[in-house]
Amino acid sequence: MRKATIIVAVILAAVTGCAPARPDGGQESSGDIPLPGQEWALKDGKVSTAEYRTAMDRFISCVRDAGYPVSAPVRSPADNLTLIYDMTLKGKPSVFNKAVQRCNTAHLSLIEPTFVEAHTQVMATPLRAAVSDCLRHKGVALTHREHNLMDFASSAQSETKVVDCVTKRWTKVYPTLPAAVPLRFTAWR
Repeated sequence: MRKATIIVAVILAAVTGCAPARPDGGQESSGDIPLPGQEWALKDGKVSTAEYRTAMDRFISCVRDAGYPVSAPVRSPADNLTLIYDMTLKGKPSVFNKAVQRCNTAHLSLIEPTFVEAHTQVMATPLRAAVSDCLRHKGVALTHREHNLMDFASSAQSETKVVDCVTKRWTKVYPTLPAAVPLRFTAWR
């Protein structure tokens, strides 16, 4: 059951951070996409903490209304910005995925990355220590100034090594938090 939850959350995280492609092959911006369920938060080009929380609450309510359990969201220690949650797959995966995707597109898909990517990501100290230890065991020379995923990726010269260390250490450091968490390697503003 936990494995199915992890897989679904990872898929959702991948979809959440992606903007659709335009017919000419370019990437659409939030202004190009008619998402009436999200334009209330995106119309000024930025998303406040309250707007992000409202969008997350609407997304979770939508998924619950579709008949799927979702835990209360908590702030991710990976960036101290993203709200994470557990979701339980029931029934046919294709029906579940369609319901989650519908709710995501209606309420959250552009709001979440707009909010998160506009702020400085800072990894929580316990996870930062665990990731540092893991990367040192992989032979990575750290600067001791790593504070987020981008810093670690820069030192490791590999996002893959960082993802591997975060996923290997996550449940040891945070056994009661959702097991799947979106990891965004974005430059802060």
